[in-house]
Amino acid sequence: MYASKTLIAVAAFLSTTNAAILNLYSDTGCKNAAGSVNVWDNTCASTGGFQSYIITTGGGIGQAITTFGPNDCAGTQTSCNSADSVNICYTAFDSAGGSNAVGSGAGCGVV
Repeated sequence: MYASKTLIAVAAFLSTTNAAILNLYSDTGCKNAAGSVNVWDNTCASTGGFQSYIITTGGGIGQAITTFGPNDCAGTQTSCNSADSVNICYTAFDSAGGSNAVGSGAGCGVV
């Protein structure tokens, strides 16, 4: 009985967790690959430096992808777009330079 309750709880958790997958680029036009990142909903992930990105797999419903720089997830917001806006090249830089972190949250800058 307890095993089935645990299994149900785990299944419910897994069905509500999502992650966005982004391809990162070292230039502003999504031409020079710099890697990829998988960022779970309501988290922030430090990355190497990048200046543009393409969301290849959208995150959870209502999630926004925010990029930050230069101080990882505590840095200045450099861009914010809906997590379900896939296959579009977005720039991720400001007057201080490129980005080095990606967050997925309920709104811009929220993780």
